[in-house]
Amino acid sequence: MIEVQKLKEAERVVRLVMIVVLITAGTSKFFSNGGFVTYYSSLFQGDLRINLPAILVDAFLRLIPFIEIGLGILLLFSRTRIVAIYGWFVFMLSLLVGHYVLEEWAAVNQMLDYFLLGLACLILPCHDSLLTSPREVSRRHTA
Repeated sequence: MIEVQKLKEAERVVRLVMIVVLITAGTSKFFSNGGFVTYYSSLFQGDLRINLPAILVDAFLRLIPFIEIGLGILLLFSRTRIVAIYGWFVFMLSLLVGHYVLEEWAAVNQMLDYFLLGLACLILPCHDSLLTSPREVSRRHTA
């Protein structure tokens, strides 16, 4: 059987990866000078089997960096971890649907890795603090 402390360390690593992915993605979109929205907006207005209203696509594309940074911040705190993980699933599902609409089949398949990352974070035990070692926390509780 795997020690609980090792599982907690694994959860920490998974959560940190999720945080870095979200904060990096959100920040890069903020500093793209509108390039992100312009690029993807034009793709969604192409010759596709499923056509979404441009106003909805543009609104969602403009929200994405806020969602990414918001989820990244929520993942920093153990108290908001579960909400952030479910937010991660909903957000990743929305991206998966977007890639499906764009008929980017390889990207749809690659999204499954992100779901597994969230699933690992969900099922692994969490410690009291992302920054405090589980050993330190257990020492504090036994002292």
